[in-house]
Amino acid sequence: MKFSMIALLTFLSIGFNGLADCAGTGLNLLPSQKEIKKTSLFLLEGYAESQHVITDLNTKYPIYLKSGNERIPLEVIETHVGQFYLTQVLLKPKEPLTPGKEYQVVIENLPDYENFGNYNSKTNKYDPITYLIKETSDEGAPQWIEAPKEKDKSLVHYGCGPSIMVNFTFTVKDASDIWVLTTVKSKETGTTISYILSMSESRVSIGHGMCAGAFTFNEGTDYEVQFSLMDSLGNKSEKASEWITFTKPVN
Repeated sequence: MKFSMIALLTFLSIGFNGLADCAGTGLNLLPSQKEIKKTSLFLLEGYAESQHVITDLNTKYPIYLKSGNERIPLEVIETHVGQFYLTQVLLKPKEPLTPGKEYQVVIENLPDYENFGNYNSKTNKYDPITYLIKETSDEGAPQWIEAPKEKDKSLVHYGCGPSIMVNFTFTVKDASDIWVLTTVKSKETGTTISYILSMSESRVSIGHGMCAGAFTFNEGTDYEVQFSLMDSLGNKSEKASEWITFTKPVN
């Protein structure tokens, strides 16, 4: 699963490693596919200067789905603040979505420097984010097939700072896209940070890229991580994974 590119650059908590410079803003939205189930949730992430948009949603910046004259507000049901220039919210429509309708996601009052939309390389503009609602739903919770385990880790130094990642693999089963509530705890300070990540090829990467990320590993060397499964409709697994001990990457 990939985030829509809705800013000058896409910044993901799984890492951003390729540029010599970092942009100052970015808003990213899940789901990325155009067709979604009628009970789908939405995950909106703000990078750097765009984090204030996330924290001020529905006060300074109303957010809603629009179809013709119909307007359905999106309410914030969870907020997670990352350790390195990322903040996210989980959003739920206040009213049922109508199958067969197409809805546009609207955020009002955005500053001129914010580009909210899908970047179109042909026009060099940002197209509106729209979703076509499917009749199908999904009430089943994600299931663990193979428990998480550490695969590898990396520390790479770039011009604007390092990229530091610890990669975990596991296998799960669900009829919808799976999101992973990831909780990292420093064994030295007891500090606990939680953030929703997406899976990529049965892998979840925790840490940060050169420009942004959910976890910094700045509080000691030894950590623990726990994963809780949820799908894009809000169904959650009955049990979280066991706590897994790991050490941060070092030179």
